[in-house]
Amino acid sequence: MKLIAKYNRVNIIATIAVMLSASICYFFMLRYVLIRQLDNTLKVEEAEILNYVKRNNRLPEATHYRDQQIRFDPAEGPVKRKFNNIELVDGHEHETNPYRELVFPISVGNQFYKASVTKTEEEMEDLVMLIVLITMGLIILLLLILFITNRLLLRKIWKPFYDTLDSIKAFNLSNKKYEGSPTDTEEFRELDNVVQTMTSQIIKDYDTLKNFADNASHEMQTPLAILNSKLDLLIQEPGLTETHSRQLQSMYDAITRLTKLNQSLLLLTKIGNNQFKEVEMLSLDSLIKQKILQMEDLISTKQLQLTDQLQPVSLKMNEYLTDTLLNNLLGNAIRHNVENGSIHISLDNQKLLIRNTGPALSFDPSVIFDRFKKSSRSEGSGLGLAIVKQICDNYQYTISYFFKDNLHHFEILF
Repeated sequence: MKLIAKYNRVNIIATIAVMLSASICYFFMLRYVLIRQLDNTLKVEEAEILNYVKRNNRLPEATHYRDQQIRFDPAEGPVKRKFNNIELVDGHEHETNPYRELVFPISVGNQFYKASVTKTEEEMEDLVMLIVLITMGLIILLLLILFITNRLLLRKIWKPFYDTLDSIKAFNLSNKKYEGSPTDTEEFRELDNVVQTMTSQIIKDYDTLKNFADNASHEMQTPLAILNSKLDLLIQEPGLTETHSRQLQSMYDAITRLTKLNQSLLLLTKIGNNQFKEVEMLSLDSLIKQKILQMEDLISTKQLQLTDQLQPVSLKMNEYLTDTLLNNLLGNAIRHNVENGSIHISLDNQKLLIRNTGPALSFDPSVIFDRFKKSSRSEGSGLGLAIVKQICDNYQYTISYFFKDNLHHFEILF
């Protein structure tokens, strides 16, 4: 849920709660005020009756109207003055209506009476309901205006934040460009400044790392090439003993592995830095067939049986990375296979699956794509499958490994 939606929900719920509470309080306060006003009217009627008795020494006539009734009943003892809420039946409509009654004592000569004056509350109740309905209508209108205003106003207020968020999403080290969003809101301006500072530092660190990787690779190639050439000359020297030859060959193999390691690390760095941006539509099935022909001698050496089921599949990828991907996967299936083993390759529009025989892994399969992770029997650098994983991540493909039915399965979902 978006922040604006959360804010609107909390704001509207809080407003409704406050408005309902205020409406309830307002209803009872309004009713209380109107009842007090009705009581004052009854008090005026009481004063008029008392004045009439005082002047004429007799009771006024009892009245029985729909909105007001005056009644006098003989009393045997003292009568307590009080206000009551009663209900009386309307003789015409036969409906029960609420009334407010004032009971008070009155005496004429030596005779005591209980006088009661009642006035209907129907008009008061109607007035209260009318006022409540008007108030509820105003509350609903206010909530509607508040909701619309929040959506429009908050969307405008939060626009710089979403602009900054979009700029962060669009930020790419390859174009090294971050476009901020100008705003007069201090918090958003501070956020934009922090993001600009952060992206500038990231770009600086990226350039430093990239230059280091390029320079290190370039500087290492020259001494490695010199060592290789010198070792070639030493191996060809006459008079070398068998012991010296074995030592020189070990040095030669170590330098070869170091050269491959340097190239693999550089390739991983370049892939991670998105330096292979050139892409084209490649026929993956044709590339696999070419790669099988290139590795035909290696397959024959181990007497491997290779079967394939290749459907025509075209993918938009970098040609060099695609060749590296296939070379590492097929080379891995051949190198870690057994004599007279098998390799099965299947390809369709959804996935590429390579299965091969071979001994089970001596480590946890979940870390097979980690750098420098290899079995004790492997003579490689441990970076081949890490490069494969990096290439798949670069194109948002999903690669997985599992061992089933004595076969190693490498599956790439496009």
